[in-house]
Amino acid sequence: MRGSIAERVASHVAALSQRSFVTVRDVDGSRSAVESAFSRMAADGDILRIRKGLYWKGATTSLGMSPPRVEEVALRLGGPGSGPAGVAAAHWLGLTTQVPATYLAAVPVRVPAPWQGVRFTQRPTDRLIRSLTPSEVAVLEVLRAGPAVVETAWEELPEVIAQLAASRTVRLEVLDEAVKSEPHRQARARWSEVRAHLALAPS
Repeated sequence: MRGSIAERVASHVAALSQRSFVTVRDVDGSRSAVESAFSRMAADGDILRIRKGLYWKGATTSLGMSPPRVEEVALRLGGPGSGPAGVAAAHWLGLTTQVPATYLAAVPVRVPAPWQGVRFTQRPTDRLIRSLTPSEVAVLEVLRAGPAVVETAWEELPEVIAQLAASRTVRLEVLDEAVKSEPHRQARARWSEVRAHLALAPS
C-alpha cells in the first residue's frame, strides 16, 4: 500500500508543470501515508516543503530546485482575495522600485502563521466574496497606505489605475463596490478623489 501511494504521489507531482504548488490533499489515500510520500520526495530534492502539507515543484538546477518567489508563497498561503500590502502593494503596481525586506500580504481570512520573509494582516472578508485579484487588493492597499509608499507623484495614481483598468488588470466597478466595505476612512476618501478623475458613474 505504501508503495502504491508513493507511486501515486510521484505520478501526480510528475504531471504538474514547473513552478507549481501541491498539497497532500491533492492525492487520495491515507493522510499519513501521503504525507510520508511527499516528505520522502522532498528529502530526495524532487519537491520543496513550504510548510506542513504544502510543497513546491520548481525547476531543477545545478544548485538544486528553484524556490518560489516570496510573493507566490504569500498569495498561496493567503488564499483567494489576498494581495500585497504596504510597500509590497506599491511595488506590485509599479509605483515604487523599493523591495520590502519583509513582504506584507493582506488576507480576507484568518491570518496564517508567518513564513520566512512574509507576514500577514487581516482585511475584510468582502474581498474574498468579491473574488478580488491580487492587483485589485494592491490598489486598495495603496489607498490605505497613502503617498508614503509610492515613489511617483500621488496625483498620478488615477492615471495608473486607469491604465490597469484598460489592460483589464483591475475592474473599476468591482473596486468601486469593494471600497464601500473598507473600514479605513482615508482609503475611502482617497478613492473618492480617484474616481472623480476617472469620471466613474455615481455608485
